[in-house]
Amino acid sequence: MYLWIHLIFAILLIALISLSIFKKKGFMPYMMITRVTYLVFIVTGTILFFKAYDRNPVFAILKVLAAVMFIAMLEMNFAEKTKNRLTKGMVISLYCALILLFIIGFITAGGRPFV
Repeated sequence: MYLWIHLIFAILLIALISLSIFKKKGFMPYMMITRVTYLVFIVTGTILFFKAYDRNPVFAILKVLAAVMFIAMLEMNFAEKTKNRLTKGMVISLYCALILLFIIGFITAGGRPFV
């Protein structure tokens, strides 16, 4: 159940990030909603971490580090967006980090719930 909540909020996060980064005006509500979704990720991620740690501790720790890195990169993008200094390179690196986070999460979960 927690894995599905985590996945649903991941899809929501992708939509919110895209809206907040690519929208020219009125992007602040999307940034705030994105920050609220962090709370759901922290709660479900903590529960999933302890389950995944029993199976594969290295990937579980790597997933946590990648998630913290992604949140830091996202906040840097948000800060640059509010100052109107956001570059394409920062956005591309953010989405690359997101793809990396998904790959590590998929490996950590052992392919569940899709396999």
